[in-house]
Amino acid sequence: MGQVYEYDGLCLEYEVLGNGSKALFAFHGFGSSAELFRSVEESLGKTYTIYSFNLPYHGLSRLDHDSSALGIYPDLLKVYFKNFLWHIRATYFSVAGFSLGGKIALELVTLFPEEVRDIFLFAPDGIKVSPWYGFVTKTMLGNWFFKRMMQHPIRYQNIINVLAKIRIVHPRTANFVKGSLDTEDKRLLVYNTWKCFRHIEPNTRKFQNIVNRKGLRIYLFFGKHDKVIPPVIGKKFVRGLRDKKSLHIVDAGHQMINEKMNAELEKILSA
Repeated sequence: MGQVYEYDGLCLEYEVLGNGSKALFAFHGFGSSAELFRSVEESLGKTYTIYSFNLPYHGLSRLDHDSSALGIYPDLLKVYFKNFLWHIRATYFSVAGFSLGGKIALELVTLFPEEVRDIFLFAPDGIKVSPWYGFVTKTMLGNWFFKRMMQHPIRYQNIINVLAKIRIVHPRTANFVKGSLDTEDKRLLVYNTWKCFRHIEPNTRKFQNIVNRKGLRIYLFFGKHDKVIPPVIGKKFVRGLRDKKSLHIVDAGHQMINEKMNAELEKILSA
């Protein structure tokens, strides 16, 4: 895979893609890896040198003991990437984030309003806050329930099946959830990842104000068939942006970053 950079208790594994003149920090989604952005290196790699990071608990990325117990706070992200910029001898950077990685990209824009240039968000988490996520990660009762769900997955998968049958939960969403809990390793990854990022809650209004005030280039991608983070979230979010053309609804589901995305990226970058 490649290289590792560690600072102040946070150690992230990353690989370098492309050879463009601009730095781009890229973040994958849950259960994926930094290799995800290899599929769009053909398009983005001409303009950017992509630093594609593995999120904590993915690959060799990790937190030290103290940080693991506390989770990642925005201050830790800020000091880490401030020093990473020094490490690569860069002053400015762009961001790209898919799903969970979109939450990190959103947060970095608010932490580095003077340093960020271009923004690529693919079905990003963090635009719409889930009350369920806050409940299970920030309350004692919710945390107890979350642990029980991880320890007795079959029981809760049966509940999800019932909810899917009566259409409270979309069947595709139910399949996505069950697929994330079907092995002990996956359940541990869910638990650790959710706990790790519980303090990262991007301020979307602040984000929109920064983008509008500075005239930043932003590209929002949502899948027409995505039931996990549906395009209606993007349609509502873009109302707060000056550039209404930044929203792109593509013919895809949630897993939209693949070789087909190169054509879409080539088209908008050339424009």
